[in-house]
Amino acid sequence: MPHVVPFPRLVQPIVPLVSWLTARYIAYHRRRLIPQAGAIPQDMLEPMAAFFPASVLAETRIVQARMPDPILYPVAQGLGIKGLRKMSSIGAITLLDLVAYNGELDGSTLFHELVHAVQYRVLGLKEFASFYVRGFLTGGAYEKIPLERQAYQLGERFDRSPKNLFSVEDEVIRWHLAGQL
Repeated sequence: MPHVVPFPRLVQPIVPLVSWLTARYIAYHRRRLIPQAGAIPQDMLEPMAAFFPASVLAETRIVQARMPDPILYPVAQGLGIKGLRKMSSIGAITLLDLVAYNGELDGSTLFHELVHAVQYRVLGLKEFASFYVRGFLTGGAYEKIPLERQAYQLGERFDRSPKNLFSVEDEVIRWHLAGQL
């Protein structure tokens, strides 16, 4: 019987390249879309104000746009990587300080994406991309990426009880220092 190499160990050598390509995808599409982006509307900002630093809310831009699948998807699929989400199926994506959304942008989706904006600020683009790729390859699914888990958990906390205030930035820093991202 042939020896089967665990998936994360098998792709470990390509993680830096895939992380670099991911960071390039993010930076390229941010540059491409930022000229059409605008500020977050005031009525959407107000419920977020107690959870996010004022600078994140002031500097984050939004734009309605369709995002193409990354060019590395066919390569990843050729390596047997499953669970890659088509960009056309996602509600929104954060590109550093720019939220690109497909259809309507609601408060829950905006909150989730603003968590990512804070994660970018804490980690930087290169580290964010590296953590995202490693999280996906280790967990084997979008839902198991620690950066996504944190955004969903904080978003659910906000949705459940918007009057119970907490600092998203403090939570991101806490998870990062604890090695949970």
